[in-house]
Parts: sequence; C-alpha cells; structure tokens
Amino acid sequence: MKSTALGAENIIFISDAHEKFYYEKLQEVRYQDVYHKALCYCLGINGDTRKNADRIYNFKTGSVKTKCLHEGWQTSVTAK
Repeated sequence: MKSTALGAENIIFISDAHEKFYYEKLQEVRYQDVYHKALCYCLGINGDTRKNADRIYNFKTGSVKTKCLHEGWQTSVTAK
C-alpha cells in the first residue's frame, strides 16, 4: 500500500495501478472537487472498473452511463 499526500489529504491506494488511474482520470474530469476525486478513487479500486471506466462514466460531460450495469463484463462485485 502506498500513501500519497495532496495538501492536507492522505490517500491510501491499494496498488500502483490504482494510484496511476486516480491521477490520470482526475485530469479528465470537469471539476477537481471532492465528488470527482471520490469518483476517480472508487472507479480505480477494482481492476474491472478501472478497465471499463469510460463505459461507466463520461468524463467529458460528467454523466454516468447507467447502461453499463447490463453489460457482460459486470460481476457481482462491480455491479455494487
């Protein structure tokens, strides 16, 4: 586990891939507020959601793509 400080924030990532995803996607969101930071963090925890993040969320418009819940890559874990 790695811990990274962003100002007063301490973020604990489960892997290097999680950390890399977080910072990459944070650059793509419309706003870098606490809500988008939480979204990038949560989408990055699981490898399946990392791989399919663009199928889950439209980073340009800020919209959730609800149809992704019915796609074949979903598992019981990712659907939660």
